[in-house]
Amino acid sequence: MRTSTLSPPSATPASPRKNIGLLGVGIFVISESMFFLGLFLAFFYLRATARSWPPVGVHPPSILPALFNTCVVLCSMVCVWLGNRAMASGDRRGMLRGFVAASALGVVFMAVQIAEFADLALMAQGSSYGSSFTFLLLFHVLRVFVGVTLMVVVVVRGLMGQFSAQRRLMVQGTAFYWFFITSVWLVVFTVLYLVR
Repeated sequence: MRTSTLSPPSATPASPRKNIGLLGVGIFVISESMFFLGLFLAFFYLRATARSWPPVGVHPPSILPALFNTCVVLCSMVCVWLGNRAMASGDRRGMLRGFVAASALGVVFMAVQIAEFADLALMAQGSSYGSSFTFLLLFHVLRVFVGVTLMVVVVVRGLMGQFSAQRRLMVQGTAFYWFFITSVWLVVFTVLYLVR
């Protein structure tokens, strides 16, 4: 009597769906990267054509809030990485701990940035330096808001028991997007605060 060595039918469709989902996240990240590249090119063009950068009488904002936010976002990236790794091992509680901590750190990042916007309001209206500086920060904060929202959705669905080691596409996609946001912040921080 011959025994079948085929895998169960339910296990077969999961892999292509997972690959398509991650491909979709990758395409979204590439499109976001192109948008950021356009913003950076505009910033560098304005800088190259200006007589002085920043303009005379315009004082660049303090680096301290941005430095603090850099530490915050790097810590959040570690938390997301640990949460994603925990879910890959089937540890739902570890995933929840990582994503709750990361989303809380994301809220801290946004709060610090919003407080900084109060100081940037006048600078944004007075020069191309101020407006491009503020717009780059504003757009990045919007991306952070999207990332935090995705993490909250992951946490809620995790509490409902909707993820497992085999079914964690949203966890992976959210982690990938957060790594992208962190990478973009490091570029924004370097361009706006270190290269003056």
